[in-house]
Amino acid sequence: MLSKNLLVELMERWDYEKRAFVLSPGEITISLLDVALILGLRVTGNPVVLLADTPFLDLERGYGVALWNRKITVASLEQRLDSLAETNNDDFVRTFLLFMFGTFLFPSTSGKVDSRYLYLLENLDKVSKFAWGAAVLADVFHWLYRRKKEKVQYVGGCLIFLQVWCLEHIDIARPSLMDYCSKFPRVCNWGNTKSHQRHWFTSKFKELEANQIIWSLERTSDESNTDIIKELIEAEQRKTWPDMNLQSSLATCSRTDHTVKNGYQPMVHLVVDLETESESESSRVAYGIQSLSSGPSDKFSLHETVSRSSACHYGGKEKERTELSQSSGADIAIVISSDDDLEDDLKKKNQTLEKQILQLKNKNGDLMRENEILKYQLSSSLKFKEQNVKLQEENESLQQENVKVQKENESLRQENQALSLSTNTLVSRLGNLLSDGIKEEC
Repeated sequence: MLSKNLLVELMERWDYEKRAFVLSPGEITISLLDVALILGLRVTGNPVVLLADTPFLDLERGYGVALWNRKITVASLEQRLDSLAETNNDDFVRTFLLFMFGTFLFPSTSGKVDSRYLYLLENLDKVSKFAWGAAVLADVFHWLYRRKKEKVQYVGGCLIFLQVWCLEHIDIARPSLMDYCSKFPRVCNWGNTKSHQRHWFTSKFKELEANQIIWSLERTSDESNTDIIKELIEAEQRKTWPDMNLQSSLATCSRTDHTVKNGYQPMVHLVVDLETESESESSRVAYGIQSLSSGPSDKFSLHETVSRSSACHYGGKEKERTELSQSSGADIAIVISSDDDLEDDLKKKNQTLEKQILQLKNKNGDLMRENEILKYQLSSSLKFKEQNVKLQEENESLQQENVKVQKENESLRQENQALSLSTNTLVSRLGNLLSDGIKEEC
């Protein structure tokens, strides 16, 4: 069960420069060992990287994906799982893993999953070789940074991990353990989180003492014998564990291909909306994603399908799944209330909307001007065409007249030749007559 008030208070104490939570007794951060112990995910191995030029696979076409839009909706994945419920093949495994990415580890506000994950899932034998745990941790760091540095309203990341990390390290509102025997991963050990108002958590964090903090988790003998922990210990001894440098990660996050050099990919996110909860909040939670509510009902449970694949089953009643209308632009989100921030958030929202409206107006004005220019060009083009047709007709008429003139000229030339012959004949006759007259006189 998630407590949004606990998470909000915890996130408020994150220092992005120190990369640690600053508490009254001291500073504490999240380690790869924490991820391995809590989630049971591998933190060493091949990096999780999605490149812009990742080859387009036939597998993606099988999910109805196009090269220009490499996204798969969570709704379609759920439908696909239902259709594959009686099977146990590679298709089911890949679909279920994508569903887990979209609803549990790396959900997105759009309710979609990047189909490029299929490139990493193409060979299922190699899936376990990837450092999924390191990706989760880097993603959490990324969103903690954005929350404090950029004051973003929505915060993504694996919040289940973040809350269990808090319960493991900080003795505030700890629920009773599910079992006296420790389980691996440790996320399976915790029951329902105690529900309190935010001001209660605020005071508890202020009054926190050193004896309430476990600065570094100790591995049990059973945990130390697991392959995931063994690999991490060996990597630490060789100094080859993943570099979790936050600034490098954040700098890389701005790239259009979302590639992370540190061996993780800032994935699509489970969103936290730092607003006061409304009665319509439940309509924003779908496909089994964690839901946080305020006050006494500050709890959630995972979808049955997610639970059956985990190493343990999360307690609590199952939330009714509600399909969101994609056309409405609704988000799949965790909603965390923060009454203190409500007014500022509303102002920011209003300012953002006003900016968007102004941008749309400017864009609309530009489009109208372009439309007028195109109309003028089209009108001019039609006029030019008409003038060209007239000129062609005039040219043809002139050509025809020219032919007539040439014919008339030829006729006149022939007449001139005939007249010349007649004149020559007359002159010759006249000469002959004169010659004959002269002879007679003599």
